Amino acid sequence: MADDRVARLLALVGPGLFQHGIVVEDIAAARTALGSVLGCTAWAELPATDLPYDLRGKEVSCALELAFARSGGLQVELLQPVRGEGLHVEFLAEHGPGLHHLGFLVADLEAVVTEAAALGFPAVMGGAFGSLQFRYLDIWAALGSYVEVVEDPDGLLASIMPWR
Repeated sequence: MADDRVARLLALVGPGLFQHGIVVEDIAAARTALGSVLGCTAWAELPATDLPYDLRGKEVSCALELAFARSGGLQVELLQPVRGEGLHVEFLAEHGPGLHHLGFLVADLEAVVTEAAALGFPAVMGGAFGSLQFRYLDIWAALGSYVEVVEDPDGLLASIMPWR
């Protein structure tokens, strides 16, 4: 049963929930809108840079403009695809702007990815930024969003956030 598999996956990663990832067409407009709605005042921005990703077993390149803010206890990540191919580009083309993923910090990325695959939720895209590694798990049919699992052993995410 799908609900049981989702419950098992969320039990595995749930304590690490830290982020809502939203794919947008216009990151500046989204910052303004979400700033007023969610109370996001301080944003950390990363310019679009072409980076390699694994997309369903194929190496691709994609440039995403990123912005991060805090709303209550959660991080809000805005992702604007600029060029290339990847999960975010596909999402925007198929669904338009909206909630793309829930992000979870995990201690052992590969163990979680292996367990998720055994539950029927394979990793569909992943990459790394220095020591930070991430994978998007395909649980779209069961949850209506992707799940991103992030292993960040050196605290890179926290180090670039303006609310620290």
